[in-house]
Amino acid sequence: MGVAIEAPERPAGVYPAMLRAVRSCLPVYRILLAHTPGHVVLVVGTVLASQLSLLMALWLPWKLVVMLTGSQGPTLLPRVLSDMPQKTQVLVVGGAIVAAYVLHLAAEKLIDWLCERGAQKQWQASEKTGLFNNQSKTARQAYQRLLRSAAALVFAGLAMVALAALYPPMLLAALLWCGLVPSALHGAIAWRPSLAHGMRDSLNRLMSGFVQGGFFCALAIVVWQYWRDALPPLLVVLVALILLRQALQQIAFVALHFAALDRQRSQVRALFLPDVQWQAPAAVRSPFDELLEPARREQWMREVLHSQLGLPLEGMRLEVQTRTLGAGNIKALFVRRLDGGAASNHGFLFKLFDHARDAAAQQEADLLDLGAAGLPAFEWLGKTRVSGFACHLMRWNTQSRRTNAAEYAQGVSALRTRLMAYEPPPVLVERYRRSRTLLPERLPHIRFDALREAAAHKVQADAIESLRLAWPSFVQAMQAMPLQLIQPHLSSNAIFREEDGSFRIHDWADWRLEPLGAGWPLSQHMARDLEHALAQASAVRALPAGVTARQAGLAARLHEFERRHARENYQGAANMVAGLLR
Repeated sequence: MGVAIEAPERPAGVYPAMLRAVRSCLPVYRILLAHTPGHVVLVVGTVLASQLSLLMALWLPWKLVVMLTGSQGPTLLPRVLSDMPQKTQVLVVGGAIVAAYVLHLAAEKLIDWLCERGAQKQWQASEKTGLFNNQSKTARQAYQRLLRSAAALVFAGLAMVALAALYPPMLLAALLWCGLVPSALHGAIAWRPSLAHGMRDSLNRLMSGFVQGGFFCALAIVVWQYWRDALPPLLVVLVALILLRQALQQIAFVALHFAALDRQRSQVRALFLPDVQWQAPAAVRSPFDELLEPARREQWMREVLHSQLGLPLEGMRLEVQTRTLGAGNIKALFVRRLDGGAASNHGFLFKLFDHARDAAAQQEADLLDLGAAGLPAFEWLGKTRVSGFACHLMRWNTQSRRTNAAEYAQGVSALRTRLMAYEPPPVLVERYRRSRTLLPERLPHIRFDALREAAAHKVQADAIESLRLAWPSFVQAMQAMPLQLIQPHLSSNAIFREEDGSFRIHDWADWRLEPLGAGWPLSQHMARDLEHALAQASAVRALPAGVTARQAGLAARLHEFERRHARENYQGAANMVAGLLR
């Protein structure tokens, strides 16, 4: 019994990729023909009927325009219709246009229904248990892609036969175009393998260009033959152009369908092949992952250090430690120069952001560009781009170390106090206000009806109503509070302890601005801790005279209350109401 598992994909040429996709799908086609032959035949026939209806819906309007202008007599019409008055002919042709398009839409709906039933029947025939999430949707989509691809190939072949009979030069142009485009793409990948990822990500646009380019080549053939006075009848040219465009579209659909099936080949084979088991595929390596491979990584690191700092690193050995931040799409690379004497104490931190975290990269860069002074942060050296990915460069003291479990609580407390003492620059505050909502702007959207529904008893429900009546005063109190920078998600990986015992943070991607005291942990000693922190902060930054530990504690409670509400933890938020009313 086989196992459906995929190895990490590497850039492959167009022809090897096409051959791999076809080989992967052939056993599935054999199973579908064995278990659901009627559905296969019906879907292929319905797709052909749908495309022929679309052909009529595109050709008949031109015929209608010719009839309305009266420039020539109607041609290619049934004899019964030709003997009718012209107005009746127009009415019949107009109705035929509507009927052809309705038939096309009905055929598409029938195809969806047939594929859904066929996928269900095939799944029952496989006699397998649950494999993965959304398996029914995946099976239906794969079944439809497989049968639509087969039908598209049949239609494209019939269209080519029709072109051979109607307009041989256009057939020759179509065949040359269908051979030229894959060859050009294959040559481009062979010349620069890195293009494979871009082509895969933009396959829809490539196939759209394939269709449009082939159609324009056909138009060029028409113009060339008109120039040589060798143009066939206009009706033949029009039908041939419509057929060519439909054939190219169907070929493009086949490429798109097979590419999608190839990306899901382990799932498709496990769904439809009875002797193939399911095993989760290995992660596909992306361009972001390739930048982290040792040889590639050292190359771009040296280029960045040379371009940003002018450091000559030829012959210098580098030691690299990689840490993963966030959800795995931010990489922190700590670089130490070996055999560098005293300079080896000055390492560098590269932070590489995947495209999914572009917003976090910009937020961190804005903070360190505009307000690094006074922050417990690594020395900021600047930002750049590496193969299109955001990259931040900081200086790292190699004698510093990450905090252990015992030091983490001490470090977080010290850093929280330092952040309270940090006064964000006005330009940073204005930029943040234009980008995100502050706590006072989020508080008016609290749903007290949801809180009342989550109340555990009548006393709590009455307290929620009292809070609702007093809510404007809470919002006003938060509006009067000065702002501070907070780090909502501060892990031990992001905190380093220096030789002098101080603590520094290297990950600023998720910083926020909130009223003073927000983000402080709720505890029995919160009032005492806030009073101590405010005393230290007031020695560094100017705080309004009315700011007290009680107000800062209210900001901490409201911040946590709003956080629970935003996560729809209404019961947790309701449990905080009594504390807010004290």
